[in-house]
Amino acid sequence: MAASASNWEEFTFIPASRETRRREKLEADIKAIFKLFERDGTGLCDIREVGTMVRALGVNPREAQLDQMIQEMESDQSTGYIKYCRDPVKNGGKSEEPRRFYELMMDLLITHEFNGELLVRDSEEIILKAFETLDPDKKGYIDSDYFKDLMTTRGERFNSDEVLELLNAAADPETGYIKYEDYAPILACD
Repeated sequence: MAASASNWEEFTFIPASRETRRREKLEADIKAIFKLFERDGTGLCDIREVGTMVRALGVNPREAQLDQMIQEMESDQSTGYIKYCRDPVKNGGKSEEPRRFYELMMDLLITHEFNGELLVRDSEEIILKAFETLDPDKKGYIDSDYFKDLMTTRGERFNSDEVLELLNAAADPETGYIKYEDYAPILACD
């Protein structure tokens, strides 16, 4: 039987104190991210910020996965907000409320899985190959305007704010080129 991330209890070589410290750090990270986006100390965050919060925690889901996460965190009557809620109300072992941000993020950060799919970042090598397919002339860079067009019109489309944020981080301000050999390691880094 192969070990999976979700059955870490089987690994007796991990000292309990180390796992406790790891969980405490994850909890602190989750709480800190949520506090950054929290609305007036109410324990609520706008659902439009969930993607940013999840990615800030080092998880990089596809948009469809992110939509599923939001659905799991939202109540039946959508308010446009999600709750932090560390301890959801239980009724006979079943939660009366949807999974909240804390619970879902702890599961994701411990198992690196969501609905049975691993959520791990691509390696630098895979990211470089993806950029190289966009650079058939092997120039070592991609023009920002071309990249912006691709990101907003093809595949899982970015909105204009996301593209602007990406280009501000990736493109050379003088030339407007994305030198992907410099940018790929950043994308691959946890």
